Amino acid sequence: MKYLILCLLSFPLLAVAETTDIYQPRLKVAGLEKSQDISRRYGSWGIGVAQQAQDNLSSRTAINISGRWFAGERWYLLGTLQQAPFNGDEIRDGSGQILFAAGEQANVLAGGVGYAFLQGTASLNGQVSYPWQVAVEGLIGEQYTGDSSGRYTGLVFSWQILADDYWLATEWRTYQSDDSRLDQLNVNKGVQWGISFGSYF
Repeated sequence: MKYLILCLLSFPLLAVAETTDIYQPRLKVAGLEKSQDISRRYGSWGIGVAQQAQDNLSSRTAINISGRWFAGERWYLLGTLQQAPFNGDEIRDGSGQILFAAGEQANVLAGGVGYAFLQGTASLNGQVSYPWQVAVEGLIGEQYTGDSSGRYTGLVFSWQILADDYWLATEWRTYQSDDSRLDQLNVNKGVQWGISFGSYF
């Protein structure tokens, strides 16, 4: 009798066991199947506008074109071309000799290195977050002012918002030139602040 009851109780279990599939785990590999699906960014380019406040001269607007080559996660090399009017009126010395003609240009060609010492994320609308970084940049190059030129050096602090395809940055820069004509009138240094945007390549 006990054997019969035991058989009746185990019958549903035997029926289920006959229809149950055997679990066979499948191996999976993390990562992409094709390495060419990874988009690599070598650098970026950009264009911007800045306001310059130069010693003993009225402020002026400058146009900047820049390029960056990424040398690491935080380091990058950069080059910049800047064009700005130097003065609107003639500049004369004490004897009346013209030192700067009206409307001379101050064009800068410089290169340097940048380092992002702060990084984080920020949201503009509370829904999508974008990475940002604060970088310090050192520049050295040449400033061409009218008929003369001199070595240009600059120190830049830049705050950059990095989107998928584009970037936006604000910067503050202090600079000086060792042009003897500029140094004679004490107009060889100043500060500038501006905004720029661009894309990656």
